[in-house]
Amino acid sequence: MIRFNSGIFFSRFLTNPKKLFWFYIFMNLIPSICLMFTEPFTFTGKMALLIFPAGLYLILFSLKKNTGAMQLFLLPLLVFHAFQLVLFYLFGEAVIAVDMFLNVATTNVSEAGELLDNLWPAIVAVCLLYIPTIAIAVITCKRKIQLPASYRKKAVVIGGVLLLLSFGLTFVARNKNTGHFTVCEDVYPANVIYNLGFAINKWHNSQRYPDTSKDFSFKAEKRDYAPLREIYVIVVGEASRAENWQLYGYSRPTNPKLSREPGLILYEDAITQSNTTHKSVPLILSAASAEDYSVIYSQKSMLNAFKEAGFTTVFLSNQIPNRSFTDFYAEEADFHHNIRTPKDGGLITINNFDEAMLPLMQHYIDSLPGNLFFVLHTYGSHFNYKERYPASFSIFKPDNATGVKAENRQQLINAYDNSILYTDDFLHRTIGILRNTSATSALFYTSDHGEDLLDDKRKRFLHSSPNPTFYQLRIPVFMWFSDNYRTAFPKKVQNAADNSTKPVATNAAFHTLLDAASITTPYLDTDLSLVAPKFKTVKRMYLNDHDKPIFFYHAGLKKADREMIEKRGMQH
Repeated sequence: MIRFNSGIFFSRFLTNPKKLFWFYIFMNLIPSICLMFTEPFTFTGKMALLIFPAGLYLILFSLKKNTGAMQLFLLPLLVFHAFQLVLFYLFGEAVIAVDMFLNVATTNVSEAGELLDNLWPAIVAVCLLYIPTIAIAVITCKRKIQLPASYRKKAVVIGGVLLLLSFGLTFVARNKNTGHFTVCEDVYPANVIYNLGFAINKWHNSQRYPDTSKDFSFKAEKRDYAPLREIYVIVVGEASRAENWQLYGYSRPTNPKLSREPGLILYEDAITQSNTTHKSVPLILSAASAEDYSVIYSQKSMLNAFKEAGFTTVFLSNQIPNRSFTDFYAEEADFHHNIRTPKDGGLITINNFDEAMLPLMQHYIDSLPGNLFFVLHTYGSHFNYKERYPASFSIFKPDNATGVKAENRQQLINAYDNSILYTDDFLHRTIGILRNTSATSALFYTSDHGEDLLDDKRKRFLHSSPNPTFYQLRIPVFMWFSDNYRTAFPKKVQNAADNSTKPVATNAAFHTLLDAASITTPYLDTDLSLVAPKFKTVKRMYLNDHDKPIFFYHAGLKKADREMIEKRGMQH
């Protein structure tokens, strides 16, 4: 009987430069191999996914005699590999996108902690893969295990041939989502490096916003006035999807209060123009849209338009400041508060519920004279869902899932539905405050984007994936008008109702609110106003990862998504 001696095998492995050479190449190729099975490419495109990085790694690991030293030099690349594999666990597909880097830049310790606590299987897996790889690299580097020069030369030649072949394949390869194929956008790890550069440049441009927009003016004026003071409110939800709203036909009573709210105008076919918060919220609060996103760097938000028209503006947020456009917009308000503050001056934030904004809203209504405009930026249904509502709203049970996995789906859905139930109560109370003022008032609600909840065999979860899903796109949108508003502006209310069955996107928010408040500006497009008689049904666009407008139906949706769109009778 032959006995296997692991010690001897490992020792021989660590002293064999050729085996180490191919070991490092294979470990770096793992994400590329996975992408071959997930990306929507033609056969030639899938071949390029493997051949390009194989050629690249052959050359890179031939540049130094000690391949362990090269692996340590390429440690940042291993971090990308780990990140990529976690994305596979989370989304089942896609490469590290521009928005992924920006999501990291705009997140906080509390959010990251809540997510990481539930991604431990993926984190353990990547640690088991790459920590031993790093350890082996350190050992072989110290031992100065060297690859023969002749072997390195051959590897460089082979690598060069593979690179040339991969470039040739790009001319006949095709990305089925975009219709084209390039190395910098489609082939890992080149696309990750490209996306990182794109993200850095975009972040730099966004941080210059206070300077690039400082001289901008909407030239806004208020034309029509109601007999009483006017109060307008936009509530921006977080990760709330229409599928789990009772108002949209969901089987559970998640909207018991809003469903009894008289005069609520629900928009049945509404989508977001972005599935990530750092883009979707600015698209809601500004005149920018997927079709002309670049104006976001030079134009101010709707808060400034209301200010120019004589309104006192208030921005209340239950989200942590993250140096995004949303923060810049908040600073444009006359008064702004972020109630999710650091706990004891540390990095972890206090978990306030959205209702903590309501006393502040009431305070400003009571203490400020004249016309008011409010932005309420909620934390809504942001993961971890269990943390988004008080214990009294734990109605659907069990709701204490401890990990993101298929067997916990019902618990995750229960917690998510409880967060929608709480949102229902919050919105009902917000409307109640407006109703009790006797002011001429209107409220516009929209979620920033939807959410995946392990809905089908793809097992997609959360949002912000490079390719959206039906569940991330379809969102709840509604308007509410006070009795005094209905008396003062009956035609606008009737128009809002008449437009309720038309296809809507989040770029309607800016134009609808300004039009509802009778504010005129050269930047107002009444074709996009839900309170205008000529609201137009147009092809709805989605802002992709590289900030290009794409018809939402062609934004990487799969068969399962298209089936749901058909099932819900959405226009496309």
